[in-house]
Amino acid sequence: MNQSHDIVQGVILDENLTLALKDLTDLCGISDELLALLVGEGLLAPRGESPADWRFDGLQVRRIRRALRLSHDLELDWPATALALDLLDEIDRLRERLQGLESQGARWD
Repeated sequence: MNQSHDIVQGVILDENLTLALKDLTDLCGISDELLALLVGEGLLAPRGESPADWRFDGLQVRRIRRALRLSHDLELDWPATALALDLLDEIDRLRERLQGLESQGARWD
């Protein structure tokens, strides 16, 4: 019997992790120019004044990957991708809030 095995790789990221521009572009497989465009479109919010000083937290990696997937899969331009990400973030916040309320015993009858 011939079995196929897929190899899945992942990176565990700590939200307290701090990445410089080069680290982030290498980790996400994107160019410096694309990263600057994503910052310009408001998709990312680095700390620091200039690209040489920019620092990103671990959550930005997830955001970049999500943005790339949305842009590719739905053929969105970057402003539309930024809007979609903001809406997805809001849905995540609302789900967390709802779970918190449900764990406190809130009823919706």
